[in-house]
Formats: sequence, structure tokens, C-alpha cells
Amino acid sequence: MKQLALAAAATLALALPAAALETPRKIVDYDIKVSLDPETKLVEGSETLKWTNPGGGPVGELRFHLYWNAFRNDRSTFFKESGGRLRSDKADTGKGWGYTDVTSMKWDGAELMKGARFESPDDGNPDDRTVLVVPLPRPVAPGETATLAIVWKAKVPKVFARAGYVRDFFFFGQWFPQIGVYEAKGRRRHAEAGWNCHQYHANSEFYADWGDWRVAITLPEKFVVGSAGALVSEKKDGGKKTLTFEQKAVHNFAFTADPRYVVVEDVFDAAKDVPKDELARAAKALGRSEADLLAGFHKVAIRLYRQPEHGAFDRRHIDAQKWALAWTGLWAFPYPYAQISIVATPEDGTGATGMEYETIYTTLSFKWMARWPLNRIHIPEMVTIHEFTHGYWMGLLASNEFEESWMDEGINTFTEFVMVDRKYGAFMTTPRGIGFTDEESNRVSALTQDHDPILANSWKYATEGSYGRNSYPQPGITIQQIRNLLGEEKFWRAFRGYAERWRFDHPTSEDFFDFMRASGNPLVADLIQKTWYGRGWVDFSVFTAETHRDDGFTGFDDAGKPVNFDPDPKKKEKKKDDKEKDDKGTWQSLVTVGRDGDIEMPATVVLTFKDKTTVTRTWDGASDWIKYRVTSSSPLVKAEVDPERRTVLDRNPWNNARYTKKHEGPSAAAKGRTYALHLVEILLSTLWGVL
Repeated sequence: MKQLALAAAATLALALPAAALETPRKIVDYDIKVSLDPETKLVEGSETLKWTNPGGGPVGELRFHLYWNAFRNDRSTFFKESGGRLRSDKADTGKGWGYTDVTSMKWDGAELMKGARFESPDDGNPDDRTVLVVPLPRPVAPGETATLAIVWKAKVPKVFARAGYVRDFFFFGQWFPQIGVYEAKGRRRHAEAGWNCHQYHANSEFYADWGDWRVAITLPEKFVVGSAGALVSEKKDGGKKTLTFEQKAVHNFAFTADPRYVVVEDVFDAAKDVPKDELARAAKALGRSEADLLAGFHKVAIRLYRQPEHGAFDRRHIDAQKWALAWTGLWAFPYPYAQISIVATPEDGTGATGMEYETIYTTLSFKWMARWPLNRIHIPEMVTIHEFTHGYWMGLLASNEFEESWMDEGINTFTEFVMVDRKYGAFMTTPRGIGFTDEESNRVSALTQDHDPILANSWKYATEGSYGRNSYPQPGITIQQIRNLLGEEKFWRAFRGYAERWRFDHPTSEDFFDFMRASGNPLVADLIQKTWYGRGWVDFSVFTAETHRDDGFTGFDDAGKPVNFDPDPKKKEKKKDDKEKDDKGTWQSLVTVGRDGDIEMPATVVLTFKDKTTVTRTWDGASDWIKYRVTSSSPLVKAEVDPERRTVLDRNPWNNARYTKKHEGPSAAAKGRTYALHLVEILLSTLWGVL
């Protein structure tokens, strides 16, 4: 009876919260010992895993991710989907294979591997080995904790997809047998309890439960190790060393090793590193005092692990990291951990670039990016900001990247371009001074015609390009559209409200949408439905823009008398002065503006006349087109819809303006900017896989 009461109390503690969590619900506890032979690339590991049934009924089997089996052979689902290529890197199909084999798993002394089997819940692939199902001799009761002793061996794959080695550089990501997520009834709005444990797909990332970690890493003394968590002990013996790291309240653990690493250290201090103007801006938009916003900040140790030849990037990465800690602390919530490790991968190990875990992530540095004029491109800073902030939307708000990749990648793209543009202004400036922002470059990437809605399982998009577009720029730009519709105060209060409520939890798409819809703006609700659940789009354009002099009434009046013309056919008609050197008088202008696509959006229409006067009209965008007739004392030279580009989802902003004969076309600088943005679209399409 006492055991049942304890189990019931534990289940109650794991129940769905009605408000924000101060700490995560602890489901797992990992104590891992791992040794690496860098010559053979072989790994031996053991782990003690404590797993607590979160409720929803007894659990009769466990499910584990064995991610490195994606690189076991060319029959895995990952290889079939990717063709052995990812992030512009190609797998080494000669000697680059890797694997994970669980050799023993015991519970209460009973060996469980005898009945274990592989399953492929997503595609039925009989050759995939990335999901291991382990039946139990008895069910784990709700609230009960099962302690498992697991032994495994592995071979590190040659790096091309997120983890692996090149030369003597190693990045260990998704490297150990990791239990899946058992979701209780109601968790993430599920009607029934069950396992969420997907195969490793070419376009999928990860989803895991919260817990505490203790990891002991044994390898040759010459290696410098960067890791999640804090170093708590170091022992040396016979040319090898064992480093033990600990980290509480995370849902994954990664580390890196390389004898060439140079370690650069710094400290984030809110008193010095939170810009005063950004603090004031956040306080005003969020309706909170500056003291309240600063209350949760604390010092954070920063460690940059980089190659010897990349010293020129030290300040660039660290300054970007400090800015990201300041910005996310103000607009979401302060970073809760004591340290962050930044890993700048070697130039021949970019397959490991752009990976993120709580308290550690990988970024990039290339020597050629430090030279003029390429040092005007803020890609290293952008990647650092992007990967760190994954630690919020993938990490601290532990969304399911398998099923809702946009919740991490898309929200992260949005916060990335807000941060990059706020700090650096122009994301890229060409030698001739034609600059553009990170937001603008993402707009160009997002507005390509697509065949999928934003929301889909990551492996079910039509193409890899569709996955990239609908996971990164499309949702990022659509969130910016919501921001424009709501206004700064309503949007940022909803945004921070979402972040604070779902910190240390597992939100769904609808949880984010609930905060955005709360304002009651019908345009926001319609936009969500048509973009996340549909393929909605919008394209404003100016169909026609005409202007002519009004010489007064011309023709026959009601009495049949000719006015302003001579009806005698024998008389030659007087020629009008086509040059119309004198623009004084009365002018009549006709402008037709249209909206294509199924997203209704209000827009401003501005008519500009030769004397520099303007007429502004507000159109609700509900109809397919609208006409404006204007009488003026100066000829019309330009008609433009949405001149401030408030409709960031406008698929083709280049047709938003039309000039009359009274004005010459766009300047050469404007054309140059257009071509430059097109080049950026090409560049960013290659970066989707890296980020």
C-alpha cells in the first residue's frame, strides 16, 4: 500500500503543469563511462540509466535510439533518404562507416537483450537499426523508476552528418543508447499514452526527456576535451586521462576532442554585457521594469574551442555569444546554466558544424572569411547566434524536432535575424556598399513557391529543399508577419509569455499559436491556418499606373455643341505639346492594385507625384483588386503598394511599384541590390543543412 501511495505521488508530480515550471520534470538520470581509441575509432561504453515512468499506465517495453546505426550501412533509412550526402558533405563509404551495438542490458539482474528487436515505426524499413525495442519481464508501474545497466560498443563514423571524426578531431553527438520519450496521456496534447521514438532520418533531428548527467570520458592525455556540463574531476594514468563532467536539467549530452584545440575563455556579466538601449527597449515593449528583467541574470563562463589558425575569429564568436545571452535573457528568459562551450570545427570537419545541445554547440570559422572584403559578411557571428539560441527553442523549450521541426528551426531563424540585424545592421555589405539585412536574405529564401505546408513530420516533405524552406525561413518570416500584424507590445509580450510558460517543458505548435491568437486579431488566426496547415501565399502588385493632363470637358455637350474641339473634318487637328513642359494644371491618374493568393492582408498604397506630394490610401486587401482615381495639380510618377514592406510574406515584392512616363525606372543601385539578394538566396539555401 505504501509503495502504491509513493508511486501515485510520483505520478502526480509528473502530471501536466498548469503554469510555468521552475525546473524540469526529471525523467532520466544517466551515469555514463566511455573510452575512445582514437587510432581504431572504437568506443566502449557503459551506462547506468534511471528511467521513471511519467504516468499513463504500466509500460511493458522500452524503446531506445541508436543513432549511429544510421551510418552502419547503405540500407539504413538515413542513407536511403540522403543518398549518402548531407550538408553538401558526402559520406565516406569506403572506411567511414560507424555503428552502435548494445551488448548487454540488465534490470534487477535480468538480461533484457535476449528478447530485444529492431523496429522501424516510420517507414517499415527492415534494415534500419536506429530504434531498439526492449521487452521487460514485468511492466514499469506509473511513477516507478527502473534502473538499467547498459553496456555497448561503437565505431565512430567519418564525419559528414552532425557527428564523427576527421583526422584526430572528434565530435560525439547522439553517441550513446538513449531512451525515447514515453508521453503520458495529455502530454503534447496526445489522446493516449505511448512511446515517441522515431527512426533517424536524413532531415530529422531529435527529441528527448529531461534529466541529470554524469559522464566520464577516457582517452589519450594529448586530447583537449570540450563538453556539455562542468568538469568535476580529472585523473591521469599510463598516458591516458579520465575527465568527468556533470550537468543537471538537460535532455542530451555531447562532447568533442582534438589535440589541436586552443581554448579561449571569457565571462558574460550582465552588468557589463547587457546593452542599456536594449534593456530599455525590452522594458518598454514588455511592460516590465528594468530591475525585473535583470533579476534572473548571472555570470556565465564562456569557453571557445577553436583551431590554431582561427585566432582572428575569437572576439567575433565571443562578442556574438555575449550579445545572444543578453538578448535571449531579455526577450525570452535568462540563461539558466553556469557555462557554455563554443566549438569552432576544423575546416575539413564541417559535417559537425551547426549542431546544438544544451551548454555546447558547434559553429564555423574559415580563414578566407577573415580577409577583406569577405570579413564584411557576418556568417560566423550569425551561426554562433543561431546555434546558441537553439539551446532555447530545441533545448530549454524541448520541442519535438522529428515532428515539428519549425518549432526549433523556424523560431530560431526568427530570433536569429532579429539579433543579427539589431547588432550588426547589414548582414552583408558588398564592396560597393550595397548591404542587406539577415531578415531580407531570409525573405528571399522563404518566398520561393513550395509544395508543402510549414507543419509536417520532418521526413515527409516533398524534397530536402522543401524541408529546409519550411523549417527555417518560411516559419521565421511568417512569425515576423505576425509581429507586424500585432505590433511590438502585443507580439513581444505573447512571445515572452510563450517562452516562460513552456520553459523546461515539451510544447507543441498549438501551444505557440495559442499565445499568438490570444490578441483576438482575426488576421493572425487566418494566417496561421493558411501557412502552417496550408500552402497559403500572397502577392501584392500594381497592375496599372496612368496619368494624363485634364484639359477640361471635351466633346459634345447636352445641347450638341462641340467643346474644346472642332468637328469640321476638313480642318486639321491641332497637335498637342507632347513634351508637356509645363506640368501645371489639373491631372487625372488611375491606379489599379491587386492581390494574388489566398492570404488576406491589409496594405498601404502610396501615390507619388512629380511635385513630391503624396496621397496615401489604406486597403484592407479583402478583394482581389482595387482602383484609385485621383485628381491632382501634378502628374503621377509612381504608384506603390506596401512601400514599407510590412507584408513580409509578399511573394514578389519586385512588382509592388510601377512608374509612369514621367519617371525613369529603378536606379542601378536598386538593381544591384536585387542581384545581390538573389546571390544570398543561393548561399542561404546551402546553409539550411548546416544550421
